[in-house]
Amino acid sequence: MNILFCSEGFIVDGVASYNLYLAAALSRAGHTVAIVGRWAGFNGFQVRHRTSGVSVIQRLSTTVDSARLVKAAIQFKPDVLITDARRSFPLARRIQTQTGAKVVTIFHDPPQFERKGNRSIDTIIAGSDVWITAEKSIHEALTAIDTDLSTHWIQRPLTGMIQPKPLPPEDPFNVLCLGRLSRWKSPGLRTIVDRALDLKQAIPSLTITIVGGGRRQLNFRLSAAKANLRAGERFVRIVGTQTNPQPWIQQANVVCAGATAAVEAILSERPVLAFSGFWLGRVTPENLDRGVATHFGERKGDFYVRDDPGVVITGLIDLYRQWDQEEMADRVIALRKQLSPAFDSIAVADAFQAIFDKF
Repeated sequence: MNILFCSEGFIVDGVASYNLYLAAALSRAGHTVAIVGRWAGFNGFQVRHRTSGVSVIQRLSTTVDSARLVKAAIQFKPDVLITDARRSFPLARRIQTQTGAKVVTIFHDPPQFERKGNRSIDTIIAGSDVWITAEKSIHEALTAIDTDLSTHWIQRPLTGMIQPKPLPPEDPFNVLCLGRLSRWKSPGLRTIVDRALDLKQAIPSLTITIVGGGRRQLNFRLSAAKANLRAGERFVRIVGTQTNPQPWIQQANVVCAGATAAVEAILSERPVLAFSGFWLGRVTPENLDRGVATHFGERKGDFYVRDDPGVVITGLIDLYRQWDQEEMADRVIALRKQLSPAFDSIAVADAFQAIFDKF
């Protein structure tokens, strides 16, 4: 089966990460898979797509659904189009009208009824053959909509591309922060940078690495430079967007992240402080299911991080002071084993195949 993913553009974000993992899983399952999207002068996951057996169709374009992109997509002769419900949907809609391909629409966020035109909920209903989401709360919102479309809750296929490495020793204590530097998602990360000297005093071997893009990156770089200058060493690094977080995760003692990045870190066998807009805290066997249900602080949590951002500092210091290498290694291995079945790439590919078989 020819499966074509529709992309708004090759930017590095949660939607692009989802497309990467799912496209790779479907390719490994024996499908012919490609991804189409405009090229705006920068690289995203194109190389990783190709190494995963996924063809990349890109054209220089100022619009998501340009005629050049549609023409190139038609030449692939897709049987199925996979699109998100927001940015790439207009492209999928234009390809659909000229090829008759079935459209699988992925909801990465709750349905937005205020949108108009070619991204309105009525247009998405008319242009979709099936709806899918990776989050239970979104699935509940979709099933409440009056439509005959079948709706499925299928987790992200993450296991096939993540290989865990042994946990590094406690010192040097490497803290990795993964996430977009935005007003909503980064209050906790900002506190880590602003209070980096306090952390350094409590953890002398500390290094902090922040991986992620966003409009607030310049402010983070300035704060990091001040902390490094006062400490007399470069222990805080802001490295921006990275197309593959795995090498950074492998160097880390602990990962601060929410959403899919938290799952990637757990599957990589690293301790995780889970937070995004909300605080979940250190991931344990007891709160793992709640982490999955809240997308590890992306949707819900104990409280808004901006209301008490200092909890991140306390969490990191406590983790360092309580560190026992053998016990920690056993814990992270157990967590990976507990979480892996929910994100198994073979099971996800089989679930999509069951949907394709009904077309």
